[in-house]
Amino acid sequence: MFLIAQECLILHKSNKVREMKVSVLLPIYGVENYIAQCATSLMEQTYKDVEYIFVNDCTPDASMEQLNQVLEAYPERKSQVRILEHEHNMGLAMARITALNAATGDAVIFVDSDDYVATTMVDFLVAEMQSSGAYIVDAGYVIVSNGAITKQCMPMHVNDKAYLKTILCQNVEPNRIWGRLIKKCLFKQNGISFTPGVNYGEDFSVLPQLLVNACRSWVDDCLYYYRDDNPQSYTNNITTKNAVSYLKSQQIVGEYFIKHPKGKNYVFAMQLGWVNVWRFVRRFNVDKSLVEEHFSLRPTNLIIRFLSLMMKNEKIPYKLANFLYLSARKIYLALFGR
Repeated sequence: MFLIAQECLILHKSNKVREMKVSVLLPIYGVENYIAQCATSLMEQTYKDVEYIFVNDCTPDASMEQLNQVLEAYPERKSQVRILEHEHNMGLAMARITALNAATGDAVIFVDSDDYVATTMVDFLVAEMQSSGAYIVDAGYVIVSNGAITKQCMPMHVNDKAYLKTILCQNVEPNRIWGRLIKKCLFKQNGISFTPGVNYGEDFSVLPQLLVNACRSWVDDCLYYYRDDNPQSYTNNITTKNAVSYLKSQQIVGEYFIKHPKGKNYVFAMQLGWVNVWRFVRRFNVDKSLVEEHFSLRPTNLIIRFLSLMMKNEKIPYKLANFLYLSARKIYLALFGR
C-alpha cells in the first residue's frame, strides 16, 4: 500500500526526460474580492503544460463572474481550464477531493483562491522536482495583509525525517498543503485523500501522510502569496464545527501513523503533537466533551502524558502549562529532530 521515498526515486529516474504536466487545483467559495488577482497570476504562468481545475462550491457571491472575466482575457489558456460545479455547498475538503479526482497531471499544486502566486511558480517547482527526484517540492512564501507583505517564510533546509518530526510536533513549521508541487501518484498509491467535512485542519490531515511516503526538496524563492486578511477564511473562524474538524484531523493522522510501517519512527513527535489538542481546547475555550467524542487517541509516553495532564487541568495556569509544553518540544527537536 505505501509508496516510500526510495521507490519514488526509482520511478523518477525511469521518467526523468518526459515532460511533466501539472494540475493546479482551486476551490471557489466567497472570494469575489480576491479571485481576479489569483486567476490572473495563474493564467500568466511561464510554464505551459498546466491544467487549471476550478471547483465552484456553490459560491453565493460574484466569484464565478470575476473568474470568467479573467479567463476571457486569456483565450490561449481556454483549452487548459476546467470548471467543475458542485450541486450544493460541500465544503473545502470536498472541493479539493473533486479537483484532485479530476486532475490528469503528473503532479498537482493546491492554491487557495484568495491567494495569488508568482508567475514563475510552476516553472521553478517543476525544475526542482525534475532535477532532484523529489515527490514533494516546497517553496518560500510571503504573508500579505491588507495589500502589504508582512512576513517572508522560507522552506526548512532539513532532511525528510527531521522535517516530518517538525510537522508532527505542530505549530513549528506550517503544515500547509498549498504552494507545494506534489506527485499525484502519492495520493492514490498510499490511500491518501482529504476527508469530507474536515474543512479546518484539513491541511494537517493530509500533509504528514504524504511526507512519510515521499522524498522532499525545496527552492529558496518566494513563489506564493498567502493572504491572512480574508475574514471568511476557515483560519479566521474558530467555531464549534471547526473545532470538531480540527479534532478529526488529529485522529486521522494518528490512526494513519499507527498503521504505517514507518510510524514507529515518529511516535514521540506524533504524541507530542497531541498535547496541542488540549492546548487548542484551552486557547479557544472549546467544549472538552468534543475531545472525548472526536479524538480517542491517548499518549503512552510518560513525559507526554504529564504534559497533557498539565495542559488539560484548568487549575494549572495556561502560561505555565504552555511554557512546559513549548520547552519540551524545543528540547526534543534540538536533540532528536534530525
